Order: sequence, then C-alpha cells, then structure tokens
Amino acid sequence: MIAKLCTWGPSRLEAIEHMRTALDSFEVEGIGHNLPFLSAVMDHDKFVAGNITTAFIAEEYPEGFEGVTLPQDQLQRVAAAVAAMFRVDEIRRTRISGRMDNHTRIVGKHWTVTLAGESFEVKIKADKKGSTVKFLDGTKMRVASDWTPGDPLANLKVNGEPLVLKVNPIDAGYRIRTRGADMKVYVRTPRQAELASLMPEKVPADTSKLLLCPMPGLIVKINVAEGDEVQEGQALCTVEAMKMENILRAERKAIVSRINCAPGESLAVDAVIMEFE
Repeated sequence: MIAKLCTWGPSRLEAIEHMRTALDSFEVEGIGHNLPFLSAVMDHDKFVAGNITTAFIAEEYPEGFEGVTLPQDQLQRVAAAVAAMFRVDEIRRTRISGRMDNHTRIVGKHWTVTLAGESFEVKIKADKKGSTVKFLDGTKMRVASDWTPGDPLANLKVNGEPLVLKVNPIDAGYRIRTRGADMKVYVRTPRQAELASLMPEKVPADTSKLLLCPMPGLIVKINVAEGDEVQEGQALCTVEAMKMENILRAERKAIVSRINCAPGESLAVDAVIMEFE
C-alpha cells in the first residue's frame, strides 16, 4: 500500500465528487498504482448509487481494467482546456532566444485538437483572465488556469467547473490523464492536422500472449510445461541477470502453448520465453 486517500462531504455524491478531484490531483510516478482504476470506479453508476457488493470488481471488470473512454462532453472539455494550455506553450516558444531575425513565430488562433479518435476544430480568443475556446458547432467554453508550461499538474476551470489534468509533454501536444483516461492529445494547425490524418497509424505489436525476457539474462529454471494451465501470479520461470535471480510470474490465467527455451540458455532482452493460448 502506498497511501490511503479519504474525502468527506455532507452527502455521498459530494464526497464522491471530492474524491474524483483528489484522485485526479494525486501524483504518483515511477511505480505501478491503481489511480486510473479508482477514478473509473468513482464514475461507475453502481458505485455512485451505492449498489455494490464485494463481487463488484469481478462482475464489472472480469477481464481486468483496460482504462476509460471519456464521453463526448468530457472529451470536448479536455480539448478546450488543452487548446488553451497549448497556446500558452506556443507563446513561451516565441520568446526563445537566438532565433533568426527573419523568422518570426506567430501564435495562431485556429487549431485542431485530436484525442481518443475525435477531432475538434477550435478558435481561441484570449484575454488577461483566460481563454474563450469556440468549437465549429458554435459551442463556447471559457478556460481559466494559472498553469505554467512544464508543470505536471494543471488545475483549470472550464465554464466555471473544475478540471484537473495530469500533463506530460509529447510532440505536438501532451499525454493527458484524467478521470481514469490516459490519452495522447495533439494540437495542430488545420494544415498540420490535415497532413497528420494521412499518416498511417503504427499499431504496437500484441504481446499479451507472450512471456518476454525483461533483460539480457540466463534461464535458470522453467517452472511449467507445454499444455499446463497457469493461474495469475504463478511462477513461470527464473531469469538470472546481474547476479540476481528474477522470478517471472503469470499476469492472468492461461494455457502454455509453447516453450521456446531451456534452462542454461542465454537470452536477449524481449526474447520470447514462452507463448500462451
């Protein structure tokens, strides 16, 4: 256990809302944690209603937690917030010293925000108190924040309602985490967005049915055989690396279909040790 997080409110709904904000504001990096899952639970209809039992996780997440896809209205709020944040970042970039005198960087008003498979064309009008983000359908959202580029946490207000985002910079945008969702949000000029839409998406290889060697090492022991049914947490093999023995365990219930190595063999990083059905 890393920590206990408690919130209080005059009613269950108010206490849950405080917990949502607290979880979005809680920063833990470098180690595994369950903050996204807990955020998802706070928004689950059964939990909000209090209609749950000790079987809640098994019933609602039988295949495990795979993250959250935010509804359209929340995506639009995040898009407005990130567009306003990106504008602040762009202004900072115009002030970088050592630029060529004949290449003045101009911060535009029209942007295309892409996240979770959705694209929003926006126009930003800023003043000293914040930004007004106008969408193509005429919707306007007022964004206020004291966020500074580089801060890992952004506390904003969108149309007067609080929105907390965990922020990590990536090319042409940010990795944003909020309410159990983990998204790459891109902010581009309309022309950049048009060209980006033509680029093929690189799909990562599916390694969910493979046990990969996490580091260069020596196979000391194989604990299972082909055809065995293994349970979550069961030891599969032992890899020796840097004079330390590392036990690799099953992440879920599965059947071993193939073992590609034997004790005494040296493997490179990401070598396939065994395969599962």
